[in-house]
Amino acid sequence: MTSLKTSPEPACQRFLLEYGPNRPGIRRASLLSVVFTVLLGTGLHLELLATNNWNSGEVVLLLHILLGLVLSAALVSWIGGHVRRGMPKSQRRGFSWLSWLLLTTYAIVVLTGLMMVLPSAAYLAGWPWFWRFETTHMLTFLHLWAALAAGGGLVAHLGLRHWGGTAAHRARTML
Repeated sequence: MTSLKTSPEPACQRFLLEYGPNRPGIRRASLLSVVFTVLLGTGLHLELLATNNWNSGEVVLLLHILLGLVLSAALVSWIGGHVRRGMPKSQRRGFSWLSWLLLTTYAIVVLTGLMMVLPSAAYLAGWPWFWRFETTHMLTFLHLWAALAAGGGLVAHLGLRHWGGTAAHRARTML
């Protein structure tokens, strides 16, 4: 009985070298994913459970804000290079669209989060200023739903291939 040894196509081999498990940026990308997951969990806690026990909510809110600021800074410094390296190599239209939608939802999450923190920073700086209740409600709504969409988009983004397979396989699939 002989075993068939199959090796990936040259495009896949090149991808594995640049994006495989041993590439230099994998730790940073993994850390960003883990921090985002913790932020999603703390955000859901604040939205759903903090009203029952506000004492724990204050600690969770502080953790959420600090981790959110760290993630925002790390994401902004990392995403440009990731897009420049990855998007030209993307051979699947669906993956490219999903990637741009994911980037848009991350931008909404980061911007609405920073906008919600702005009044607290202004208050701590000695300038008492706050958004109107309606504005705060809208920012919270956008922040929550964009974060949920970004979570789902991130799972899909990490699960999809962005390079094409054989010509026959590419003809069968659009993603």
